[in-house]
Amino acid sequence: MFRVVWKSIKDVFDEMFLMILTNLLWCAISAPLLGLAAYAAIQGAALPATILAMLGVLPLGPANAGIYTIAQRATEGRTSKVSMFFAAMREHAVFSWKIYGAWMAGLITILFNYTFYRDWNSGAGAFMQVLFIYMFFIWLAFLIYLGPLMLLQSDKRLRTVARNAALMTFGRPIFTLVTLVMMVAISILAMIPGLILLPGLILFALLSVWGFNATNRLIEEAEERRRKAEEEAAAAAGSANYSNEKGRGGQVRPRD
Repeated sequence: MFRVVWKSIKDVFDEMFLMILTNLLWCAISAPLLGLAAYAAIQGAALPATILAMLGVLPLGPANAGIYTIAQRATEGRTSKVSMFFAAMREHAVFSWKIYGAWMAGLITILFNYTFYRDWNSGAGAFMQVLFIYMFFIWLAFLIYLGPLMLLQSDKRLRTVARNAALMTFGRPIFTLVTLVMMVAISILAMIPGLILLPGLILFALLSVWGFNATNRLIEEAEERRRKAEEEAAAAAGSANYSNEKGRGGQVRPRD
């Protein structure tokens, strides 16, 4: 996982100017409504926060498609142009709305249930709070893989993307947990007053490249396990071609 981090930093620095530009575009498109939703939530205005968060998906989904397209090309060592950001926004708009709309609805549901059980002064209430905190971090972890899978999968169905994101999250829990913790830590550090320009300059581009490299790493590992399983199955099938029937001198004859 640390090799993934190092590769992501190198990929970003190799295309630093473009990454800064696409990061600025992403912030300009996505941040206003999401920022208002977060402010409303902090003020305790649940209904306005919910409406603003769902409306925020409209610019967020296509903007994510744009920044992840640039991230994908960076991880593959290909050059990009800013026009590709906008082309990806148009191409993947509908699919991105489905993916991030479903994710945002799930996040709102988790937060609503957490606040509901927070007012219960009982053991059951405490248990449910812990459960929804756990679900919150799992939901955040899905974000690592959703953007890359949106572009990588040929099967453009929400159910397939959700299933594969879940398989990656639960199939490699330590890898996912450490990656999520490091991403959250860097995001928090970026909010320190002395580093406050970092989110606007490079943070979200770095996270998208990082997510793509993490997703590619797990896909490569899955393909390697599949290849080994196929080789073992082929070897087992080859050994089965030999008969246990003995020929002259007691040797085992291969079947015709």
